[in-house]
Amino acid sequence: MRFQIADTSKQKKIEYILMMIVFIGYLVFNGILLSHHEMWRDEANVWLMARELSPLALLKEIKYQGHPCLWYLLLMPFAKAGLPFRSISFVSYIVMAVTAGLFLYKAPFYKPIKAIVLFSPAFTYYYAVVARNYCLIALLLILLAVYYPKRNDKCVLYGLLLGLLVQSDVIALAEAGIISCFWLGENLWKCYKRKRMMPFCNILKGIWIPLCSFILLILQFYHISDSPVFEVRSFGKLELLREVRNHSYQILERISGREQSFCLIFFLLSIGFMLFVSLKLRNIQAMAVMVSAFLFQVVFSVMVYQLHIWHFLSLCFVFIWMLWIMYDQREEKQERERVTGAALGSLQALLFVLSICMFIRWNAAEESSSLENALYGRYSDGCGAAEYIRENISSDALIVSVNVPFASTVLAYLPDYDFYYAGNGQKESYADWSENQSREVSYEELIVWAKKNFPEKQVFYLLDSKQSCLQDSEGKLERCQVLYKTGEKNTMAEEYIVYLIKL
Repeated sequence: MRFQIADTSKQKKIEYILMMIVFIGYLVFNGILLSHHEMWRDEANVWLMARELSPLALLKEIKYQGHPCLWYLLLMPFAKAGLPFRSISFVSYIVMAVTAGLFLYKAPFYKPIKAIVLFSPAFTYYYAVVARNYCLIALLLILLAVYYPKRNDKCVLYGLLLGLLVQSDVIALAEAGIISCFWLGENLWKCYKRKRMMPFCNILKGIWIPLCSFILLILQFYHISDSPVFEVRSFGKLELLREVRNHSYQILERISGREQSFCLIFFLLSIGFMLFVSLKLRNIQAMAVMVSAFLFQVVFSVMVYQLHIWHFLSLCFVFIWMLWIMYDQREEKQERERVTGAALGSLQALLFVLSICMFIRWNAAEESSSLENALYGRYSDGCGAAEYIRENISSDALIVSVNVPFASTVLAYLPDYDFYYAGNGQKESYADWSENQSREVSYEELIVWAKKNFPEKQVFYLLDSKQSCLQDSEGKLERCQVLYKTGEKNTMAEEYIVYLIKL
């Protein structure tokens, strides 16, 4: 018996060391990717808003950005403290490091599968390096899985996690809402069976938090129709079903990089195993959350806005949450049938297959955010343009841009500089996607504006970029002196030319 205990202890120690090696490898690998990453306009826009807006002003502005307030509020202390723009990447890196650590040491999955999943694009690069709010969805879903067994003992904490998930992104609304509803329904059923109100009174300590968070979300996006970029498309019934089918394939194809036949087989196998386990456990909560999250993204893509890979990857974390919860539910019911364990193991195998497919897709030549581009390619030239301006142009010089979103990447690196938008003549900052920041102006009108508003200036600098608001039919701008020009194309098409224009 002593030898058996010693062997078990030694095995656990070896497993712990191996998992530590995997985790350190994950941190190093993403750290290398982070050192090569070049910031771009979506990261810059959030940083500028966090740096320049108060929390109240942020809540008023948020409806034009498409994302709730949590990510902005998280970044606000760092941005307002005067830290460099690149700090935003370290925030997402740390968030995903915590997420990866919890997954690696807490998830009830086979260890080799966890290691493979950890180095797939679900955990690596997209959320850990490119600093977007989606990393919060990953962290919060993993935390909700960790605390699921204690959801009725730590109601405030569980409710807080659900409330924060609502504020992480609009696409997380489905999973947050369904989890909250099942949590409430579970305790109401306990009240009915036990003829006591104690379970309901207990859950009230936490269930109000996601509800209030949802109300806050509504207030943030109230009157969103005022935004010129907001549009809800309408379809007939048959057309809507056809579009839902097409976008369902599109999401699976984009994640896996495989053709429709593979996606259909993967989808049917996933549904089959999920349904089987749900019936065996007599609990459809986990499956309902997964299906709802997937359909929500499909319908959102069809009717509101075409979602992209960063949104789709969040479904991987919903899948992980679902599978994790199924294991917890099996433990709660003390269900020991081998066939249930085999079905859960099959779902793990599907997660393994998906991770391999995602990694292969990530290395494909047609993938713009491929591993090769992440290591050796160019993502944006915002940093290069900013370095040139910092080294060669005085901070009190007149600098005019022709595209606010593209210029924001450069501006985020230059907190001591002021840029003016040529289209409206106003000092620019973050992109608010308004019609005011979409106005066009002729070259002659720009010269008149500069002479009138800055009579002391003999020259000004024009930051040219893609989708310029400047109309120059006579080609006068081309005859101006070029001081800086992006040398090669990059993934986000953020290429710049700095002109010197004499007055």
